Amino acid sequence: MRKITIIFLIVLTGFLAACGQSGDTDNNTSAEPDTSVPIEADLEVAEQAEKDEKVTFTVTVTQDGEAVSDASEVEFEIWEDGNKEESEMIEADNAGDGAYTVEKTFDTDAVYHVQSHVTARTMHTMPVKKIAIGSAEIDKESSEDNENG
Repeated sequence: MRKITIIFLIVLTGFLAACGQSGDTDNNTSAEPDTSVPIEADLEVAEQAEKDEKVTFTVTVTQDGEAVSDASEVEFEIWEDGNKEESEMIEADNAGDGAYTVEKTFDTDAVYHVQSHVTARTMHTMPVKKIAIGSAEIDKESSEDNENG
């Protein structure tokens, strides 16, 4: 009889310990950001603009089809073709509904690269596109390589 009581107590203790741990695990996961679905950044850049004209660049950030309006950092890096070491970083304004924007005026006819740096929900993405200012023209082969690479 004594052996049965000891075995029963051991089994009961193990059962109670296992039940107590499962509740803690569920509570912790709901506070964590969802990293199972990557963020997406849709960068909107016109192909052509005029010199001395104000140009607006927009990146729309989503995760699983939902707008991400709580990105921790969104910046645009802009540089003249072949001159990345002299790039300019501009902090974006949160326009709402997952859209982040900057405005820039270019004073030189040239091809420029526009790259958004988006950090949201512990993830980072950096899409890049080109814009031709004034009489400059984008080399189509180079543009396709750049967007795919």
